[in-house]
Amino acid sequence: MILSERHPENIVICIDTSRSMYRADYKPNRLKSSVGAVKKLINERFAEDTSSAFAVVNFSDKPKKKMDFTNSASKIFEALDSLEVSGKSAMGEALGLSIKLIISELRKIEAKIPRILVISDGNFTKMSIDPLKMARLAQGLNIKIDSFRLGELSPLNTLKRMSDLTGGNYYYNNDEKSLLQAAHDLAISNIKTYGDGANSLIENPAFLRKIAADLLRVQDLTKDQEQRLLQIRGLADYKKCSICFSDENPYTKSSFYVSGRYCPNCQAPYHVHCLSSWANSQKERKMKQAGAVRCPHCYYLLKIPTEVSQAQKLTSLAKPIIKENKGPARPERSHVESIKFSDLDSDAMFNSCPVCNFIFEEGQNILKCQNCDTLYHGKCFKDLQNSRCKNCGVKLHQY
Repeated sequence: MILSERHPENIVICIDTSRSMYRADYKPNRLKSSVGAVKKLINERFAEDTSSAFAVVNFSDKPKKKMDFTNSASKIFEALDSLEVSGKSAMGEALGLSIKLIISELRKIEAKIPRILVISDGNFTKMSIDPLKMARLAQGLNIKIDSFRLGELSPLNTLKRMSDLTGGNYYYNNDEKSLLQAAHDLAISNIKTYGDGANSLIENPAFLRKIAADLLRVQDLTKDQEQRLLQIRGLADYKKCSICFSDENPYTKSSFYVSGRYCPNCQAPYHVHCLSSWANSQKERKMKQAGAVRCPHCYYLLKIPTEVSQAQKLTSLAKPIIKENKGPARPERSHVESIKFSDLDSDAMFNSCPVCNFIFEEGQNILKCQNCDTLYHGKCFKDLQNSRCKNCGVKLHQY
């Protein structure tokens, strides 16, 4: 018997617990029937793949995290059995919370493929966040939203639109039998296929930049985090950089309170300039393009502040470069060319603008440096200091 290889996934079960889920058109009611389907999904997935993990978020008047990611079926079932029906349906807020949970996991080394499974009758509170807005955010982060639709269909099928937008699976379940079949289909859906690019999203610089965590400042630490650091290090060394082992920043000569930062996952302390220099010494090209780095202690994905990385880049450009074999001299001036989004190749299409760090989209004005091919949004190009390219330093002008 040949065992199929499977992609481990992190799946957030985002389940509706508003009053409409108490209806008895599914026996004994919609919520209990949904919980039974989720248990079937989890049991069958773990039977094939014990590396996948599940988290549970429920939503009524507001969303609540019932269980963080785990592969313990008993703990997940306990969380599911504790769900109670009440209130209205804040679906948009629940999707936002689910995305936050997934981003936290994606920052870890060897992250699993992310998914969100929404189980609902599709109704949501009109005064809450629009679920489609959150779906567009998930789409930008390559997070697929699957959905189990219960109850009667309506003209505005929000759940299907969310799944279509993100490339997820939509299941309309008009009885308990079809609900259980949908659970089975999703449970066995993570089979690897030849040539699929499951890890490509993690390697994309624009994606890395989006999900990387911001470093914490000294004043951002809670008292519990300060105490933990004191216990680990024995003294007040939590205000000394783990790279240069000093309070004073060797680049700016400022104190740690000014330029010190902490990893939000393990609270290891760094001067932000030391961490940026350490990142530049690494060989991971895509990380450098993203302006990101993994914490040297816990490998959590961290974002290097743009102003720090750009300042160090400009400093290096200002230093005289001695070459044994002189190549063509860098031009003093160059120009930018306006290009269409449809003319970008596959790599450039997912690059990010070095000014705002966002990717390019259809319909935007895009400008390309003719000296080094760096791309800019048209509106961001106007914000360049002295009109100099952030990559090659050449002064640019537009025809």
